[in-house]
Amino acid sequence: MRSGPTGDVGTLFSGSGLEIVWVSKKGEAIDRDWFSLPTVDLLLVVRGRLRVDFQDRQFESLTLRPGDLFLLPPGVKCRAYRWPRTARRATEFAAIYPLRHKSTRAHR
Repeated sequence: MRSGPTGDVGTLFSGSGLEIVWVSKKGEAIDRDWFSLPTVDLLLVVRGRLRVDFQDRQFESLTLRPGDLFLLPPGVKCRAYRWPRTARRATEFAAIYPLRHKSTRAHR
């Protein structure tokens, strides 16, 4: 796991054109920047709730719960964070995306 200002991220699998990372958010700041990938990004919430805000106001904010699966379209800018902010436990989710483009992910 590597820690960053927006949470902890660890690679579960990387190969065959696919990467799966585990993201844990607890006590992190809400990223001021917007995140996007040139490919789809599939998010699977495992624990806690994840709030997703979008830069483009045509999309409404979402609150994802354990078991929710969300497909972030290519190029859509968002930021995600633990919800509610006062939750005691970390929000944990898997992010799954194709490796067509090498990216440096400062995950959500």
